[in-house]
Amino acid sequence: MEKKTRKQPLEELTKMLKTLQEKEKIQDCVVRKFQKLIRKKGLPSSVIKNFPYPIAVFEQDGDLVFVNSALSEETGLYTADLSKSKHSILNRITDENLQILDAAENVFMGKTTFLTGLSDPLDIFMSDRSCGKILSSEYREAVFFPITQDEGQTTQGAVIFMK
Repeated sequence: MEKKTRKQPLEELTKMLKTLQEKEKIQDCVVRKFQKLIRKKGLPSSVIKNFPYPIAVFEQDGDLVFVNSALSEETGLYTADLSKSKHSILNRITDENLQILDAAENVFMGKTTFLTGLSDPLDIFMSDRSCGKILSSEYREAVFFPITQDEGQTTQGAVIFMK
């Protein structure tokens, strides 16, 4: 009986690890597809603009260069606003979401980072025109990934927020 009870947690942990590995494979596949789409069609492609989850693209200094429609609807910040004035995400990161800083910096070292348990991460994208905070967002996860040129050089970083 003791052997059976020790074996059960091991089987459960093994199953959970396999599930995590599958999730990581899917995440990598999604990131590669987005990278390829951005390289081929550019940021303003209709797929990225109209993707149902918030997407933002930023430079190494944290300045935003693109936000899609879903992010604009959530925050009131539009790509047209970014050409008028700089909007840096790095100086808006809160203590609750400090892990965003590391993920944004790691993008420029060629690393993809999946974050969970975020606390209202869309607050860092709030338009200066919007009144105060948005209602608590359901977005609690994010994947940060590099946007690379054909030669493999990272030129920008991107983030997709998920529920």
